[in-house]
Amino acid sequence: MGFTHDNKDNATVDWWTPKWVFDALGETFDIDVAAPEGGVPWIPAGLYFTKEMDGLKQDWGNCFVWCNPPYGRETGAWMRRMQQHNNGIALVFSRTDCRWFHDYCVFAKSIVFLRGRISFVDGYGATKSSGAGAGSMLVGFGERAGNALQRVASFGVYVEL
Repeated sequence: MGFTHDNKDNATVDWWTPKWVFDALGETFDIDVAAPEGGVPWIPAGLYFTKEMDGLKQDWGNCFVWCNPPYGRETGAWMRRMQQHNNGIALVFSRTDCRWFHDYCVFAKSIVFLRGRISFVDGYGATKSSGAGAGSMLVGFGERAGNALQRVASFGVYVEL
């Protein structure tokens, strides 16, 4: 099972951020750096990088990025890239015990530890009713991201770093 949103018997491994997150953030992103093929209709991003494109290897320029990365062993690499880029928001499990949290997230502008568990949307467009396998956090790198996270502070515990 690992750090997935659901068990290994699911027909899809794609789990998308629900629309309410973007409505609450009130932001438009230049790039969704870890998107499924074709993007997700409600994610307000001008461009997207798919798994085949490998968003970690792409040039993010000065873009404001959205990152809901593949969960598991790759999370650290994505969070390292977000910290280096310092201009965007990542949604990841709230794994404060992991090395990547201590190595990269502590350099964010702010974090919102979301209350409850997110009901992600599967690759077929259905919402998982029972919620994710763990709590989640929004990690904001850079001033713009920090301002966006202030708008969702009431959705959990807001921490400015």
